[in-house]
Formats: sequence, C-alpha cells, structure tokens
Amino acid sequence: MKIKKSAFYIFTVIFSLHSLAFAEPSVADIQYRAEQGQPVAQYHLGMMLLSGEQGVVPNYEQALKWLTAADQNGSVGAKYSLGMLYYTGTGVEKDAKRAFDYFSKAAAKGHAKAQYNLGVLYDKGEGVIQDYGQAFEWFSHAAEQGYPPAEYNLAQLYKKGHGVTQSDEQALKWYTKAAEHDESDAQYNLAQMYLNGEGTPKNLEMAKKWFQQAANTGDVDAKAMLKSLE
Repeated sequence: MKIKKSAFYIFTVIFSLHSLAFAEPSVADIQYRAEQGQPVAQYHLGMMLLSGEQGVVPNYEQALKWLTAADQNGSVGAKYSLGMLYYTGTGVEKDAKRAFDYFSKAAAKGHAKAQYNLGVLYDKGEGVIQDYGQAFEWFSHAAEQGYPPAEYNLAQLYKKGHGVTQSDEQALKWYTKAAEHDESDAQYNLAQMYLNGEGTPKNLEMAKKWFQQAANTGDVDAKAMLKSLE
C-alpha cells in the first residue's frame, strides 16, 4: 500500500490581475492615476509591468517602483506581491527575510494567500526560525477563509502532530474540506483514511469515491489504489 502523500503544498508565483477595478481604463489612464498617488492604480500598474498584461512591456524595475509606492500607500495586494518578488528573486535579489516581512504585513490585514505563505515560511524555517505552532496559526487563518492549500496543510499538521495535538479526526475534517475544493492530494489522503479507518470507521465505498476523485485529476497513485481494490 502506498504511503500517504505527505509533502506540504508550497507557493508559486503567478503574476496575474484579479481586480476588476480597472476593467475599462486605458493603460495611459492607469498610469496617470498611479502618478496622482492612487494606490489601486499603482498596484495595478505594477502588476501589469510584471505580467505584460494589456500590451505593457514587462519591466521589473518599474514594477518594483510602483508596487513599493502602492505598499507605502496601504495596498495589501502590493505587500503580498512584493513578498512574492523577494521570495522568488523576481527582478530583485532573493531574500526570504524580506519576503517574510511583506507577507507578515499582508497576513495581518487578512490576505489569505499571504497568511498561507507565512505558514509555509514558518513550517520550512525560511526567513524566520522554524515554528510549527506559528505555521499552524497562519494555516488556520487562511483555511478558515476557505483557501484550499491551507486546508490541506492544516490537515497535514494535525496528522503529524506538528504545532498542534495530533488528531486524525481533525485531519479528516480538513482533508475533507480541501478534497471538496478539488485538491487531489487531499482526496488521495482522505481516501486512505477511510480505507484504514483513521479518524473515522473504515468505509470502502468512501475510500473508492475519493480515490476516484483523485484519479480523475490524473493521480497515478489513486489509479493504482483503485485497481488494487477491484
């Protein structure tokens, strides 16, 4: 039988825009608003300069300039994006400590992805001393906002007893939430728990259900488990 998947989800940088605030204005208009000191425009301009959206030529130096301005004017999204820049070393020298500082600012303002990333840094001991208790706290904040990777990592902490009292019942709860949000590793682990009766009575039908859900996403381990259960 395959060992449960145990790797934490870590974050990747995706520089794309999620705000509809500037669905209509032209690049020139956004530039003008940014130069007038509007933080939303500064953030949007910085993100365009990172991603090349709306035909803007990517320019990391200018992106950093405008995201920094937006951060100084209170943009939570800019704090998160600056954290990503420093964590990945995109256009700047890689600096986990600075990334930690920016994620901390955004997380304190309720930014779910920043809370999740902060949990990852505490768990890995990057940019800060490793602290499973703090990892648990920040994963919890993000999971309570319905962020699926945080739900998965929270389940992992409960399963391992890292930063919290070990609890298969709580692991089952959070794997279920992540699985219902289409996280395939959570679906696989949830199936294993039903198969082995961990945190719940054994239930072959539920195990097959979640192995199938994971298999549908291309998980080869789940496909192998389904075949073995035929």
